[in-house]
Amino acid sequence: MRFSLILLAAIALLPWLCAGQDDSSNSDDNAIHAITALHEDGTKTVTITDPDKHSSEASTYDAANHVIEKVVYTLDENNSPVSGLVYGRDGAVAFKTTYKHDDFSRIVEEDDLTLQDQLFRRFTYDFGPDGKLLRIHAYDGQGNELQESDAHKDERQSLPRGH
Repeated sequence: MRFSLILLAAIALLPWLCAGQDDSSNSDDNAIHAITALHEDGTKTVTITDPDKHSSEASTYDAANHVIEKVVYTLDENNSPVSGLVYGRDGAVAFKTTYKHDDFSRIVEEDDLTLQDQLFRRFTYDFGPDGKLLRIHAYDGQGNELQESDAHKDERQSLPRGH
């Protein structure tokens, strides 16, 4: 269960965790972008980003195409997420999240908060000298590490087929 939470967090944030590695300078920065990631377990995550509205929505679907989780992000002037609302299967807001970035616009910390603004989980992201995501650390609300994840494995599992 804990590993799946780490994996879902990494999948939803993959476009921003690797932001410093994007060399798609041909794209229109104001165009709406859609990314679909197909996962080995039959689930998929569809992320739609609207730079003009500074918003993005990542929906993860099960194999039967039912929404497992949806995250609606508020983006900053660089179109990096600063906060989000996470919705559960029932469509109700389950919790809130906030993000901290490094100088390369990569997310280095995610704080998950209850609807009453109580911290219940924190993720930190470690990057190597080459800028690639190395590790994801997960902590409970008291700062105890839950589980460490191999980011390369998570990243490979979350990429669209053919990559």
